[in-house]
Amino acid sequence: MTGGDLAARIAHGLRYPFDPPGESYLFRAGRAEPLGRFDPSGRTPVVASGSNGSPQRLAEKYGEDAEIPVTWGTIRDLVPVFAARLTGYGSVPATLAVIEGATAQVHVTWLTEPQIEIMHGTESVGTGYAWCRLSGFDLDLGPHGRPETAFAYLAIHGSFAPEDRLMPLKDVSQHDAQRHAMRAAKFDGPLEDFVARHLTDVEYRQAVNSVLAAHGQPIGHPRIERLI
Repeated sequence: MTGGDLAARIAHGLRYPFDPPGESYLFRAGRAEPLGRFDPSGRTPVVASGSNGSPQRLAEKYGEDAEIPVTWGTIRDLVPVFAARLTGYGSVPATLAVIEGATAQVHVTWLTEPQIEIMHGTESVGTGYAWCRLSGFDLDLGPHGRPETAFAYLAIHGSFAPEDRLMPLKDVSQHDAQRHAMRAAKFDGPLEDFVARHLTDVEYRQAVNSVLAAHGQPIGHPRIERLI
């Protein structure tokens, strides 16, 4: 890997969650298009806590062949926060945390069964994330309805909460989340060097993830059922 390639990967990791738009859209041919009414039959609503609401990230996962309606709305009692883990592409990713009484804006991807299988593979289901059913969280998607049940990928080691404080994505940047991870891992050096290290050294990333897991708040809630 050249220095330029590594620099590009570091910059990519630090861009998480990759600029998801604050609106509904249709992901088609690798880009976002306006979303009108769509037929939800045969599709499963999956709450995107972070980058899965981004057309760029969907393009990285599905290429130009998939067509996915992505709706924008609010959910009650669940908030997108940073997860207690690092990814193989260099980011501190997101998950959902239960905060009773809070309301958050989220995207919902409407996936077919084959699309869910692809998403499972990209989410490290069973090791990094759990596939969960959400019930009774008052998901309001405006003209696209109010599904009583939805699904989501929740970080197995929970929400990253250094000093027992959650880090909502709306309040904390990726750069700051990485700095919290650096402090937890006792890494002494520039931020970019930390990202480079956990990008290129799998054993180091796994060791840091074990440290971050000690700062994680796992979700156990009667309205959340882990399926995988």
